[in-house]
Amino acid sequence: MSSSSEKNQKPAPDRIYEAKKRPCLMCRDKFTSAWPGERVCPKCKQTNLWRAA
Repeated sequence: MSSSSEKNQKPAPDRIYEAKKRPCLMCRDKFTSAWPGERVCPKCKQTNLWRAA
């Protein structure tokens, strides 16, 4: 019988993403992106413009 903690675990991801240098969509500076969908750098994410969007 499986324990309840085994049933509640997050499934393993289908892909393992590689951190990569990408240009920020707001400032165009290169930053290390953890996955392909991360396209705005941490510096720009702290701006009021990003937070208001």
